[in-house]
Amino acid sequence: MPLTAPTAKTLAAASLIRAGLCDDPDAGVLIMQQNSSDTGQLQELLIAATALSVRVLLSANGYDVDKALAVIDQWIGQYAKADAETHR
Repeated sequence: MPLTAPTAKTLAAASLIRAGLCDDPDAGVLIMQQNSSDTGQLQELLIAATALSVRVLLSANGYDVDKALAVIDQWIGQYAKADAETHR
């Protein structure tokens, strides 16, 4: 099955991403608790959230993979810089 295929956890993943967009950590924690009673469920949720995030990022960038990758690469650069500054 491809990584971006919808799964039983897609609804929970969409809800988790929505909680992030709304800056609602309490809802995010609740969704994580409800969908992580064991390691397998947590892994499924993480894969579903990743797959949905990929679809959202592609949609936001006109389904242009190179453009979406450029956005991710920019974020990675920013996060790496911030992490390096934190660990000085």
